[in-house]
Amino acid sequence: MRNVWLIARREYLERVRTRSFMIMTVLTPLLMGGLTIGPGLLMARMSHHSKHIVVVASDQQMGETIKGQLLHADKESRDNAEAARKSSMKRTPPPPPELTVDIDTAISDEHRAELTKRVEGKDIDGVVWASNEALKSRKVPFITRDTSSFIENAELQQSISQSVTRHALQARGLSEQEIQDVFRPVKLDVEDAAGKSGSNPQVVIVTSIVMVMILYMSLLLYGINVMRAVLEEKTSRIMEVMLSVARAKEMMAGKILGVGAVGLTQIAIWGAVALLYIVPNAIAMRGQLQSVLSPGLLVWFAVFYLLGFSLYSTMYAAMGAMVNSEQEAQQLQFIAVIPLVAAVAVMFSVAQLPSSSLAVWFSMIPFTSPLIMFMRIAVQAPPLWQILLSVALLAGTIYALVLLCTKIYRVGILMYGKRPTLPEILKWLKYA
Repeated sequence: MRNVWLIARREYLERVRTRSFMIMTVLTPLLMGGLTIGPGLLMARMSHHSKHIVVVASDQQMGETIKGQLLHADKESRDNAEAARKSSMKRTPPPPPELTVDIDTAISDEHRAELTKRVEGKDIDGVVWASNEALKSRKVPFITRDTSSFIENAELQQSISQSVTRHALQARGLSEQEIQDVFRPVKLDVEDAAGKSGSNPQVVIVTSIVMVMILYMSLLLYGINVMRAVLEEKTSRIMEVMLSVARAKEMMAGKILGVGAVGLTQIAIWGAVALLYIVPNAIAMRGQLQSVLSPGLLVWFAVFYLLGFSLYSTMYAAMGAMVNSEQEAQQLQFIAVIPLVAAVAVMFSVAQLPSSSLAVWFSMIPFTSPLIMFMRIAVQAPPLWQILLSVALLAGTIYALVLLCTKIYRVGILMYGKRPTLPEILKWLKYA
């Protein structure tokens, strides 16, 4: 055990002190923050100028209806943005500028050409051509320079559709209050079988996907680090010296523990950085955090991280002992990568249907269960017996794989030359 500890300590200190570890530890949170906050800041900067739209309608009442709907939608958008900005301690972009809408009842080809020139000259931002013919055909032209702004265009289309419906309801004698009641949205309050209200599904799924991707990247990157560590010492012949004071099993266990501790250290640092954002917003986000990031979920995250890392790092250690160069190692990586890629491929289906047959089977297969079973626990906790069975199968597979890979490792670290074939590996198992 002393040799295992010494090897693990050496592997840990060597990697923690490297520049790559420090750079990735700092760069990853910055990159994630840039990917989440950057697009919003960019959109806010691009939409800094005020919007000026001209609504051309055949009658004044229809124009007023469209104008009112557009201004109402713009106000709701600004109110939502302001609420999000306040609840997140002003970390989100400021609300978009107010919208200016003019009404025009001059329906003619010459006037349309004139307004089009004004749009091209950036005098106005857009023209809604809501003539009677356009409304009757249910195709309302919108002349604008920003034809690729599909989100704004979709909101505009929804506003015009609601305006047409409002105008039709007013023509049939409904009062404004009755029309408001017709358009009042219905909120779906999701409850489980016990009658408890569920968490925000968007928050749950996004949080689950983020945690699963952390698992995926950790299993992949640190497993590869184990393989490279074995390969480096094998090619430099340091293995031969180390075998004089430690057994092959101790060396493999020390490398797995040392590199695994590096991964846990990096995740702990990232978690501390995340707390710097969470703590100032604890009041606004307390309900969602308590329902999503429960202590039980964090415990299962640690369990499946440790089990998954033990499984894949054992495979990578054996592959590192088998090959003689980095190129050969890259060719063998698909053996471990394919199950992880398969798990990521079905991850979104599992997030939507966590109790489906696909989700259950993938959560029981040891090579995909670290990702899929954790996803099921995060989205909708399965029966306890399924979780325990998945853990038991995973632990049993790890035990069998350790016995198998230790034999390959014991012989492979001293084998040089060409990459061994499958019959030769079977002979190694017999010799070991």
